[in-house]
Amino acid sequence: MKRLVAPALVLASLAVPGLAHADADPASDTLYVGRVFLPLSARVSPRLARQLAADTLAAEQAGRPVRVALIASRTDLGGVPALFGKPTAYAAFLAAELQFVYPGRVLIVMPQGAALGERGRLAANADVVRAKVEPGADGLARTAITLVEKLADVHAPPSASGPLPSTTPAQAHVQSTSGATAKRAGGVPAWGSALIAVGAIALLLVPGVWLARRRARSPTGRAP
Repeated sequence: MKRLVAPALVLASLAVPGLAHADADPASDTLYVGRVFLPLSARVSPRLARQLAADTLAAEQAGRPVRVALIASRTDLGGVPALFGKPTAYAAFLAAELQFVYPGRVLIVMPQGAALGERGRLAANADVVRAKVEPGADGLARTAITLVEKLADVHAPPSASGPLPSTTPAQAHVQSTSGATAKRAGGVPAWGSALIAVGAIALLLVPGVWLARRRARSPTGRAP
């Protein structure tokens, strides 16, 4: 029995620090299975929270997943408050915590800036590096929404059909001149076609009228 207990204690002692490290910050607990960690110290409006959740879901469905942590204050970092104000350091830290259950990209948004981590290290992205974080908890959310949409390209493509360009007076003059030229080149207006049709019908009726008048003048009622 002693031979079995000793190795078990050794294994337990090795496992405890790992668990403590994994639970050092609340975001890691949420992002093990979830896609978004909202700050505990400040309230994000429900509308923005829903939008961020929808965008991260769309990113996952498109095969370009991004998990997001919004950090509003030191409180949101739990056991690692020293990383507040250091988005790049925290991005690498959180990505390292998650890499065994989620090896994809992790977006961190703090008041001081944004950063992207992946597989325990920073991931270079110009949009994230240049991002200007808006103030307040809702500002964090709006910034994250913009970045997720860029990172995952979850915007619907613009419609191919749009409003027709307005016609300028010069364009109208060209169109009118082109129409007149086409008519002179052989096109027949509608009223001309109607006049030709009436003339053809009249030509067909003239012989019949002439024969009818001849019969009326003949004593026998027959045309001579």
